[in-house]
Amino acid sequence: MLALIEQIASDEILNQAFGWMCQKREHYHFNGDVWQVRRSWSEIKPRIQQKLLAGTYCFRELRLIRGKDRIIEWWTSQDALVLKAISLVLTNHLCPHLSDRCFHLAGTGGSKAAVREVAAQVGNYQYVFRSDVKGYYASIKHEILMGLVREYVHDEQVLDLIEKYLRRYVSDGGNYVDILQGISLGCPLSPLMGALYLKPLDDKMGELGLFYTRFMDDWVCDSLARNFAVKR
Repeated sequence: MLALIEQIASDEILNQAFGWMCQKREHYHFNGDVWQVRRSWSEIKPRIQQKLLAGTYCFRELRLIRGKDRIIEWWTSQDALVLKAISLVLTNHLCPHLSDRCFHLAGTGGSKAAVREVAAQVGNYQYVFRSDVKGYYASIKHEILMGLVREYVHDEQVLDLIEKYLRRYVSDGGNYVDILQGISLGCPLSPLMGALYLKPLDDKMGELGLFYTRFMDDWVCDSLARNFAVKR
């Protein structure tokens, strides 16, 4: 079997990530960097592959985009493509270790499946407990997340890429800020990292025998006893 970094750098995965990027950014401004990547893909791809396999690939600075209700860190089109390639390979690698009660990843049914699960079970329990994490992405501690990643990923070059994804720096109106905590909103790798970060919660809920469903940082558990979930 190919090493994880070799899978990420393969023609198949990079072309798949390229197709994703083209679709996601097809409405970008004509001056956007996506068109340069699309036009020169046959030349850019070998350079990406060489850097990935040599362990020298580095992500560029991000640009902070402030919307009405959220702030997004914008990755260059090439970096977004590489992060998607990492996500494709690591999703396949990590999913067997993740809880089947986590519904926000591709192929799990999404929010509709989570709602169906809750609707089917809620009548069987007297009490329902719902919670979430305020500012979840921004609150994720890099050291804890990397500790979880290292339990399942042993390819040093891939670990180095994940650390670079975490320890990024952002341009905010000409000021450059080093990010020491949190993961990037709007990044294709972040949903997987967000799923892995709460794996200890998923495991504990499974041990308690509660009905439990999670969608990113929102979760619902049902109990016959009012204080069962609260005490634990």
